[in-house]
Amino acid sequence: MRCSQLRAVRIAAYLVVIALLGGASYLLHHSTVQAQTPSSTQLTVYTPQSYYTVPLLTLNGQAYVGLVELLEPLGTVDARPDGKKYKLKFTSPGARELEFQFQDGKDNGKVKGDKIKLPSIFAIQNNRGYVPLVSVSEVLSRALSTQIRLSLNARRLFIGNIGERFTLDLRKGEPSKLFVSFDSQVNPTIATEPGHIRFTFRREPVISGVDYTAFTDPLITGANFSEHDGVAELDVTGTSALMANFADGGKTIIVTGAPAPPPPPVAQLPIPQPNVPAPTAQPPKAPAGPRFLVLIDPAHGGSEIGSAISPTLPEKDVVLTLARKLQHELQSRGIAAGLLRNGDIAITLDQRAISANAARPAIYVALHAANSGKGVHVFTALLPAESVSARDFLPWETVQTAYLDLSASVAGSVSAELEARKLPNATLAAPLRPMNNIAAPAIAIEIASPSGDVNDIASPAYLDQVAQSIAAGIAAMRGKIPEVRP
Repeated sequence: MRCSQLRAVRIAAYLVVIALLGGASYLLHHSTVQAQTPSSTQLTVYTPQSYYTVPLLTLNGQAYVGLVELLEPLGTVDARPDGKKYKLKFTSPGARELEFQFQDGKDNGKVKGDKIKLPSIFAIQNNRGYVPLVSVSEVLSRALSTQIRLSLNARRLFIGNIGERFTLDLRKGEPSKLFVSFDSQVNPTIATEPGHIRFTFRREPVISGVDYTAFTDPLITGANFSEHDGVAELDVTGTSALMANFADGGKTIIVTGAPAPPPPPVAQLPIPQPNVPAPTAQPPKAPAGPRFLVLIDPAHGGSEIGSAISPTLPEKDVVLTLARKLQHELQSRGIAAGLLRNGDIAITLDQRAISANAARPAIYVALHAANSGKGVHVFTALLPAESVSARDFLPWETVQTAYLDLSASVAGSVSAELEARKLPNATLAAPLRPMNNIAAPAIAIEIASPSGDVNDIASPAYLDQVAQSIAAGIAAMRGKIPEVRP
């Protein structure tokens, strides 16, 4: 499983827990403007240094964004509402102080002393000031001496002359391969379904000058680029199942055909041999009894380093250390635990799923680490709920469907233990591989720094706490998940 599959889903993601904003109504020219429940949309902001997300508030059917939330990651903000008046002072690094002035219910204001006309009224909610999303480009361009570009329908804002473009290079062969090349490392979320492989970019300011590219190839037929809900998405289509591998330090994604599942073994009949005595009959071995095995899958390995937590600390090393600690914690509780990767080796997504299913674990745990955000995210697979049984025939892409309820219970138990240790955490669902292919209760754990300082992520005390929380959460579920016969 690639950490990119999770990036999107954490942190920002897709999937960021949107703060509940107040719904008080206020009067404007004898008419009522009602603050509606915040929508699930958010604005993704890209700068040359980083990216961040801002929740959007819906007022009278229009999207609004908070000035504090928008400007705070860019510098120092001092906001002081005074009745219906709202003043905000903003200082960016190396720049002089700028002042914004607006009034609740009015569609005009001042930025740096210059008048500005908003397309809709300014609003104050819970002592925070909100401007219409459509006006963000003009408001920021008045305050920042740099290029501002807003993709309104996609909810993506670009500050500065940034934009990660990519090239597509189809190399025909047996099988054909599509090389998607970028100027810098990318970490997309990857989701597959028959004939499609989708790359969702949340962290990177990926853009494209072409929406659709068609290929005359028997395997790979096209690539469609789109922007929506604060993300960019590249959907590669084919005539059969597709898979992806990363190369060139994460700057290149190689799409090709997924390997066909191995055929069932063919029983071999013994060939009679002349003058060879018949083998002595051996008593049959008693079948092994059921067991409770937790399989731990530290992400990445080998040339696939994952995220660069720091210039000298790759994700693959952090998660392997955590995996070994978790194995020790489980074993100390009398729970058998194995590592899918116990060295610096690269394993493909399909290999991970095949190996995990062959081990027949009671619980599967994937481990990831992030170089941004704070705390721990616990993921389950995002698949449609269906009334299926583990005894049914299950498609490879949705094997996890039969185990979703148990997976959610394990995630909730682990989250409760993280909460008990006062570790910031969130439980989310995301379309992940190889979790979608796992025939057992499965969760993915992604850790970020406990403090926001990336140097703290590898703290032994922090990793011990996380490992203890996961192990305790799994131990609490032992009596609720059936053991499995190997």
